[in-house]
Amino acid sequence: MATAAYVALHLVISLGDGQATDSDRSEVAAAALWLGLLAVVLVGPVLWLRHRRRSGARELVGLVSRFVPAQPRWRKAVRAANSLGLVLFGGGAYTVDLSERRGHTMSLERQFLLLAGGLAAVGAGLLILRRTRLHAARPAARALLLDGRRPVLYLRSFDDDGIAAEIDDGADFNLHSREEQLARALGAIGPVIAVGRPGEPLPHLGAARFYLPLDDWKSTVLRLMDLSQLIVLRLGQGDGLWWEVEQARATQPAAKLLLLAPAGPSDVVARLNGYLPVPVPPDGLGGGEHWISAVIVFDDRWTPRVTPVGLTSTGWWRGLGSNAAVGALETPTVSVARALRTALASVGRRRRTMIWRARFATQLAAATGFGMAVTVALAGWLGYRAVQVTGLW
Repeated sequence: MATAAYVALHLVISLGDGQATDSDRSEVAAAALWLGLLAVVLVGPVLWLRHRRRSGARELVGLVSRFVPAQPRWRKAVRAANSLGLVLFGGGAYTVDLSERRGHTMSLERQFLLLAGGLAAVGAGLLILRRTRLHAARPAARALLLDGRRPVLYLRSFDDDGIAAEIDDGADFNLHSREEQLARALGAIGPVIAVGRPGEPLPHLGAARFYLPLDDWKSTVLRLMDLSQLIVLRLGQGDGLWWEVEQARATQPAAKLLLLAPAGPSDVVARLNGYLPVPVPPDGLGGGEHWISAVIVFDDRWTPRVTPVGLTSTGWWRGLGSNAAVGALETPTVSVARALRTALASVGRRRRTMIWRARFATQLAAATGFGMAVTVALAGWLGYRAVQVTGLW
C-alpha cells in the first residue's frame, strides 16, 4: 500500500509536465484503486474505534451536555473567520521568519516584500483572532467526545479567572493565556474541563467550559469529581471553592487531588490546613514571582507533598533549556508545568510531555495556522497537477 501511495504521488507530481504515457496513466489508476480499497477497508476499524471512544465518554458527555448552551448558526461563520485568521497568522509568522533566516540569500527587494507581506499577514491574523478565538472555543462536551479519556476537572474561584487569562511574556507573537498553557500541560493526562462563570458572555480560553445553574450545581460537581481522573483545584477565596475542597477531601482518593497555591502572601494555606489531617508547612511554598507559587499533592495518608514553582531543571532538560530556541518558549507557566510534572511523579503519575506541551502552547496558533496554510496550498497544487495529468487543463 505504501508503494502504491508513493507511485501515485510521484506520478501526479512528475507527470504533470506533459510527459505522461499510457503506461503511466495505468499505474496512476492502479495506485488510486489500491488506495481506494485501503480506505474502504479502514472505514470499519475507524468507525469502531470512534464508537468505542465515544462510548467510554458517554456518561460524561451526557452529564455535561445538559449544561452547554446551544450554539447559534452564526458561530460557524465566526469559526471560518477564525480559521482564516490562523492561516494568516501562521503563514505570516513563517514568512517573517523565512525573511530573517534566508534574507542574506535574497535580493533586497524580495527580502523587503517577504518581510512586509509577512508582517501584514501577522497583523491581520492577530486582529481576526483577537475577535474570533473566544467564539471558536471548544465546549466541554465536544472536548470530551473528541478525546475519549476521563477528564481533568479544573476548579477555582471565578474571581481568579482574570489572572489566569493574562498572557505571559516569553514567546514572539504569543496569543495564548496562562490557562491555555496550563490546560495544554494537563492535557497529557486528559481533556481539561471547568465550570464557567454564570452569565459570562464568552468563555475564557483554556479548560473547556460548561455552565451550571446557580441553585443546583453541587450534585453535578460531585459526580464529575467521581468521573474525573484528576482534580486540579486552584486555591483562592469563596465559600463555593472551599466546599469543593471539603468534598474532594472527604469523597476522593488522596492521589486524585492536586492543589495550586496562589502567589504572594495569603491566608489560603492556613485555611487549607483546617481540612487536612497533616498540615502543609507554610515555609514550603515558593515566592511570588509566578502566578502559582507551589503545587501540592498528597500520598495515601493525606500527607502533603509541596513542590515550589521555580525550581531549575536538571539533567538533559537543563541543556535543552539553555538552547536559544527552547529558551524563547520559556514562560512562567512553563515553570508551573515543571512543578506539576515533579509533583505528580512523586505520587506515581509520570507525564514526561507536560513541560513540552506547555512550552509549545505559546506557538499553537502559529503552528496550527502554518499547518492549515500548507494543507490548503498542497491540496490546491495536487488538484492542479491532477487536472494536468487528466488533460483537462
